[in-house]
Amino acid sequence: MSSTFVRALVDGGHVTASDLEPLLAETRDEVQLCDRLARDGVVDARTVLQVRARLLGLSHVEISPYSVDPSVVRTLPEEAARRHRAIPLFRVGNDLTLAMADPTDVLAIDAVRDSTGCDVIPVLALRRDIERAINQFYGIDPILERLVAEAQRTEAVAEVTEREDELDLSDLASDESPTVRLVNLIILKAIRDGASDAHVEPDHDALRVRYRVDGRLGAEQRIPLALHAGIVSRLKILADLDLAQKRLPQDGRISLHAEGRRIDLRISSLPTIRGEKIVLRLLDTQQTLTSLADLGLAPSIETDWRELVASPHGMILVTGPTGSGKTTTLYASLTAINKLDTNIVTVEDPVEFDFPVINQVQVNTKAGLTFSSALRSILRQDPNVIMVGEIRDRETAQIAVRAALTGHLVLSTLHTNDATSAPNRLIDMGVEPYLVASALKGVLAQRLVRRNCPRCSEPVELDPARHPPEVVERIERSGEAVHQGTGCRSCNQTGYRGRVALHELMPVNDEIERAIVRQLPAAGIRAIARRRSMPDLFEDGLAKARSGKTSIEQVLLATRMSEDEIPPARDDEAAAHGDRASDEITEAIQVSSTPEPDPATDAPAPAFDDREI
Repeated sequence: MSSTFVRALVDGGHVTASDLEPLLAETRDEVQLCDRLARDGVVDARTVLQVRARLLGLSHVEISPYSVDPSVVRTLPEEAARRHRAIPLFRVGNDLTLAMADPTDVLAIDAVRDSTGCDVIPVLALRRDIERAINQFYGIDPILERLVAEAQRTEAVAEVTEREDELDLSDLASDESPTVRLVNLIILKAIRDGASDAHVEPDHDALRVRYRVDGRLGAEQRIPLALHAGIVSRLKILADLDLAQKRLPQDGRISLHAEGRRIDLRISSLPTIRGEKIVLRLLDTQQTLTSLADLGLAPSIETDWRELVASPHGMILVTGPTGSGKTTTLYASLTAINKLDTNIVTVEDPVEFDFPVINQVQVNTKAGLTFSSALRSILRQDPNVIMVGEIRDRETAQIAVRAALTGHLVLSTLHTNDATSAPNRLIDMGVEPYLVASALKGVLAQRLVRRNCPRCSEPVELDPARHPPEVVERIERSGEAVHQGTGCRSCNQTGYRGRVALHELMPVNDEIERAIVRQLPAAGIRAIARRRSMPDLFEDGLAKARSGKTSIEQVLLATRMSEDEIPPARDDEAAAHGDRASDEITEAIQVSSTPEPDPATDAPAPAFDDREI
């Protein structure tokens, strides 16, 4: 390795010799050193490029999608681009500008000149940026297929025996075994496609790899079943799982660097009748934290929700199915109230984002640290706000409710279909109805639907034969067109790109409190909330469809609305919905078996003390 580059960094005051020592011991050449300096944040990436380019007498470039001409990229075969760590940027006449991690490699320059027939003008770029661009413009499916074939030829298994604390996917080195590179590429594809989960599951005749993107699980690669053992072993070794244990589920985690950022993987193994299935949950630890303004809440819902999270005490819940963005909403809410004069403590499983100032506790069931035991300890830590990742059992529910009644603001999630089902869910867990009524301040229910692709979305006409007539009539009456994506390269021909949330918010008022104490069913509570003009998930979805954010099909699919379940339009509700709501409330009261407590005859509610918790 050239000492000139190292000396230039130190003399320029960009890094100290002591900081460089461990990196120099771990890197083989300047190319790898540059990547490590930029990746670890020791030196700014632009500074690294500037210093090295000045020493080489060349230009440098920070590659972005806009600096690469797609029509020029494929003048160089993918295999050559990966071998030489180079990618064509643009062509002027017969001059081809080539981004290279090592512009001093004259053999690589000659090979590219012979392959393209152009005069090559090399420019310096970081290896990670080049490999990211290669993956973007060439795709990784072809190389995945070649690695599968290579692994079959060599009958490769997981040839690693030691766990790596941090995995670096930026270096798909040829000296690694085919199985190791195959696993790296599976993970890299999941990251590149923006998947939340990757499923590696054995089938009758093949190993199937599927990725969940924008909430949709799609079939992807099929890998020969003979490679199943090697791939599973590699993943279990990385996650520090027991290789010999194949009859019980196991959980672990992997930290890695890829696509220029740090990613955490949660690994879960499950024994099936065809062998072990592995699911990888991807958590981007460097993602930008969403604010309340970015959640897509309707203006009226956002105003009410901000008032709720600013409450000094009480319980606030976010409900919805798994993967509906409940934790994201809680994180955004904590961001809105995170101040130096507020002691916020969370208990989560897992901790998905590292907050400044906030004290976060990671559940560790093996060590005996559960949601309930952590909550008991947190209450002795003088908290103002407590976030419970999920209320799963009776004990956690009871402690959370009592904490909300003793001067703390408690935020948590619950698995229910809608906002009005949350009170009865807590009661089913064993919490007394009058405690739920007193503690609960509001419930936000949400669903995630696929967002229309902004590049190919266009107005569409609804077909009465395929869409409920009530929906078609309301859209036509509003005078606004609904949109849907037609499919393009940007959205992989799906018509959708990203997701948007649908919400319904039920603030708990005096009337709903009385309904909870009476243990009215969810239908009765919903009727009361509707009479108070609570827009539901369907109406919020309809508004987002009219604004072009999603399609009618996605709204109907997420809310599971049949034709007779669709609520009337808001304009007609004062006349059409009022009588129906009163009938629903009366019917709900008649089927309720629990009378409202009589203050004159019933025993008073017991007083609460922190010592009871």
